[in-house]
Amino acid sequence: MRQLNVTCIVVLLLSFLCCQTLATDVTKFCKCTCGQNSTILELTKFALSHLPHPSAPIDVDTLVPNVCMNCTKLLCGIAEPDLCDGAAVDDDYVPLCFQRDSVQDKLIVVGFLVLVVGLLAWSAVRSSVKPIIERVRNQYGYNVVAQ
Repeated sequence: MRQLNVTCIVVLLLSFLCCQTLATDVTKFCKCTCGQNSTILELTKFALSHLPHPSAPIDVDTLVPNVCMNCTKLLCGIAEPDLCDGAAVDDDYVPLCFQRDSVQDKLIVVGFLVLVVGLLAWSAVRSSVKPIIERVRNQYGYNVVAQ
């Protein structure tokens, strides 16, 4: 019965961690390139409203819900007006939208951490749990045939 409770707690903890990982939003970025110069902008409402030196204020309420659609030449020109300084005359802003982390990456990291913590916990309590397991086996008639 006690083992069942521990198993339920572990399953609930793993489910909670997986749900937390899936619920987090993946941050997308916009890389603005002009000639040899480039900069990376975080495509969140907070980051776009707090740019260090924009040429004009950005109305974050007018942003498109599809975040990558906001990564445009216009955004690059407003966010980094001096990016094309020193570039060739025919160079223009080249925007590129990308994301750094994915849900799959986060699930792999969380799974690895849960596995490592579980193995460490098992190694810490194994010596105290072993007599209990043997007592339960003997009580219900489970005998080890060969060791």
